[in-house]
Amino acid sequence: MKKALVVLSVVVIAIAGWFVFLSVDADNRDQAASAVPVITVMEILHASDLQVGIKQAVKQNNDAQIDYWLEQANEVAEAASLSEDDLEYLNSKAARDYVVFNAKRQLFNEEFEQHYYALEKIDGLKEKYPEAKDLFARADALLEKRDAIIEQIAIAIAGDDSPSDAVMKEAKQQWLTQAKASSTSS
Repeated sequence: MKKALVVLSVVVIAIAGWFVFLSVDADNRDQAASAVPVITVMEILHASDLQVGIKQAVKQNNDAQIDYWLEQANEVAEAASLSEDDLEYLNSKAARDYVVFNAKRQLFNEEFEQHYYALEKIDGLKEKYPEAKDLFARADALLEKRDAIIEQIAIAIAGDDSPSDAVMKEAKQQWLTQAKASSTSS
């Protein structure tokens, strides 16, 4: 009987200990969950208003505006109680370089689209935005497709004849008309 009582006591103590452990573990998880910020540094740096502001500042070559937008990002980070490491990063040259790099890539994309629809080449854009060099091959491929379509339109217009300059001009105009119609219906 004494052995059964001792075993039962050990089991009760073990179960009580297990419940205490679970309670402490749950408290620790609750504290850890409350320490997780509501926003991350990358979410701040990719916020649409910040990106538009940085892009405009880069376009205007306005370092003071870039600094202003990074200060705004820092204020958001402080309000969100981000870690000291995150705040330090937002104040670093690396963060500045990152947002400027992304802005230049966005500007390349925007200007590429303008050149695409204006039937222009993009060599000047490539020199202006070397940050987008990984996009150059795809951009060139799109221009080649555009030019091939225009050439096919010209061949269809010319029929049996070789397309003249006037026919090429008409083909380009037809392509532009179709491109504008496609972009407004999207």
